[in-house]
Amino acid sequence: MPSSLSRRVRFTGIFLSLIGLLVLGIFAWGWTTLTRSLPVLDGEITSPGLTAPVSLARDAAGVVTITATHEIDAHHALGFAHAQDRFFQMDLARRRPAAELSALVGQAALELDRSVVIHRFRTRARDAVATLPADLRPLLEAYVAGVNAGLAALSRKPWEYTALRTIPSPWLPEDSLLVAYSIALQLQETDGSYEWNLARLRDELGIRAPDFFNPLIGPTDDAFDGTTQPLGPPPSPRAVDLRASPAAPTLPSLETETRPGSNAFGFGATAGALLAGDPHLNLGVPNIWYRAALLWGESTASLRRVEGLTLPGLPGVVIGSNGHLAWTFTNAHADVSDLVQIDLNVAAPELFYMEGTELREFEKRTDTVHIKGTDPVTVNSTWTHWGPLVAQSREGRPFALRWTLHEPGTIDLAVLRLAHLHRLDDALSLLPAAGLPPLNAFIASHDGRLAWTLAGRLPDRFGFDGRFPTTWTFGDRGWHGLLPSERAPSRIVGPGEFLWSGNQRKLGGDALALLGDGGYAPALRAARIHTRLRDLAANPSTAPAPADLLSIQLDVTADWLAPWRDLLLADLNEAALAAAPARQVMRDAITAPDALSAAADSVGYRHLRSWHDAARDLTLAPLFAPVRARHPGWSTRHFNLAPAVYSLHHDSDQPHLRDPAFATWRDLRLAAVDGVLAAARHAGVDPATATWGERNRAYITHPFSRLFPGGLGNFLNLPRDSLPGDNDVPRVQSPAFGASARLVVSPGRESEGFLHVPSGQSGHPLSPFYRAGHRDWVEGNPTPFQPG
Repeated sequence: MPSSLSRRVRFTGIFLSLIGLLVLGIFAWGWTTLTRSLPVLDGEITSPGLTAPVSLARDAAGVVTITATHEIDAHHALGFAHAQDRFFQMDLARRRPAAELSALVGQAALELDRSVVIHRFRTRARDAVATLPADLRPLLEAYVAGVNAGLAALSRKPWEYTALRTIPSPWLPEDSLLVAYSIALQLQETDGSYEWNLARLRDELGIRAPDFFNPLIGPTDDAFDGTTQPLGPPPSPRAVDLRASPAAPTLPSLETETRPGSNAFGFGATAGALLAGDPHLNLGVPNIWYRAALLWGESTASLRRVEGLTLPGLPGVVIGSNGHLAWTFTNAHADVSDLVQIDLNVAAPELFYMEGTELREFEKRTDTVHIKGTDPVTVNSTWTHWGPLVAQSREGRPFALRWTLHEPGTIDLAVLRLAHLHRLDDALSLLPAAGLPPLNAFIASHDGRLAWTLAGRLPDRFGFDGRFPTTWTFGDRGWHGLLPSERAPSRIVGPGEFLWSGNQRKLGGDALALLGDGGYAPALRAARIHTRLRDLAANPSTAPAPADLLSIQLDVTADWLAPWRDLLLADLNEAALAAAPARQVMRDAITAPDALSAAADSVGYRHLRSWHDAARDLTLAPLFAPVRARHPGWSTRHFNLAPAVYSLHHDSDQPHLRDPAFATWRDLRLAAVDGVLAAARHAGVDPATATWGERNRAYITHPFSRLFPGGLGNFLNLPRDSLPGDNDVPRVQSPAFGASARLVVSPGRESEGFLHVPSGQSGHPLSPFYRAGHRDWVEGNPTPFQPG
């Protein structure tokens, strides 16, 4: 017996030792693989294609400063740095519009690829490269050579490809244009769904419904020209009457996530205009932006400098300053697509459609999506003269998508020319003709002026406003191609004046007719920015400083909630509290001084915002139930619902629009209070101490973090900090969405500016720059705009 036990113990010990050695061996192999794929930070490298030596220096946060004799060499070095630090991110960016993600990661990306493959963006990108002008083509070619040199200089392929058991493909010139298309896809829709959803609202709830539930011009808008308009009348009882309906079904909350956009604002100033920009995008690891400074010249006297935010995969500085001009962009929410109602030929509707008196044949196309580890999938599409068929009415009538991204010239690299411009007027001429997704461009000049213009190409509509689908069959409406750039709207202000953007509608009248309706954001955030700027301008004795503008970017005050709080306090009277004593927690919370502040430690804001959203959902869900029932997938995500909800609860009683489960709107609001408190208790949260930050915890993840168990996956992610901010305050913030950068700069005074980004410069988890600078972004610290 002892001998048998001894053998078993020895065997177990040997087995465990072997397991331990195996684990250590796997760990050592993994560690070696990771470390060998780290970027090269020191020494000299010979890079094919350079015409002269180039210096590439990194500061303590990993921000690169590139110094070259020639501009093409500076772009070569930028490509080298991008590939060293971010090649996998670049690869994902080029593959998204090209429908090539499945070839890299397998079935998980199939639906994404299926949604874009019919648009053939790789072919469009290749065509865009072929038409690049002579001043831009060498810069792109130098950048591409630098990317491939940077990839080749790694001792081992980027670690993500080891995990995927594949190898990276070389970078091609068309890939950089695909990265530009990928940004357009983040900001635009591929199927005209906003227009479709608005039309379905009109069809189901009556012709009044769109102007009431989603006004293009509202009563509290915050446009540059001050244009407003009373809210349209609500749907009549003939169109919708909930009193005659059965009990409303239980529906999920409305889709109200903030659409990708940005804040941008600034002041004209005699010492140089001051500009602030914070692009709001989905947050991940690594961050979308890569900080860099590019310097080139044959002597110190001729040295040019452009610095700021670059986009891995693209040459040049996308947002930044060149000492004479500084620029930033926000999503314009302009209308760049239309749904065209197709009139079918009666005799053979599956084959032909009508354009005027002509009979046209549908074009059938087949595209292929390649999938790693399995057979490819074919995707069939039907195309018309105007674009692909993307939707169909309940009656079977098809709709085609006319989209500016199908037009030549809507994506190019003209924005690179900003690095060379010294005059504001030249920038205002360049940007409306540039191949960009339509963006609000804000430009600050060293001569003291500040300007806004529409960058990128718009459709030149005639015969209709583009807000709803319509037929183009008879030629009385449609597009005259792309809008001539000289017709693009713009605005310039001088010292002491300001401009601002929170993705709201900027202008009315003829300018709005050109821009169209692409789903503008409610004016709540823009109005707060405007208020802060107006307060700064009211003190002429003190010129605005960069710190003042950073303070606005970090503002978490939701003053738009003040009338809602007053309404709720009136509701929570002695009778309401006596009927449900638990409501006292809500009353105590929202009377706190910080109840209108989306601060991480605010209990009152969490309850007030949660209650507002619950009341909104109880108000609108039964109204929208018929639309959702008849049109699966119907969404209000890009609707400006705020004016309608405010009107229903503040301005007048509309009993036919109220859920019959509630005798009054007050009863509905009190039910929302009870629901919020019950939900907190159900989740195990004490309503008396629950803070906004506990709900708004950062969830900024690496795309591979889910592939690894437990702590290994979390090692790739950023800390789950409690974050201040919300959708409708200047500091836009949700767990995985917010400011992808915060920039404040004045051209010629770049040393006084600020810039910080979430995550770090490097996409490699063992790099010292993987998380460098992230804490400053979380805490809002004013880190320098310039590297070093």
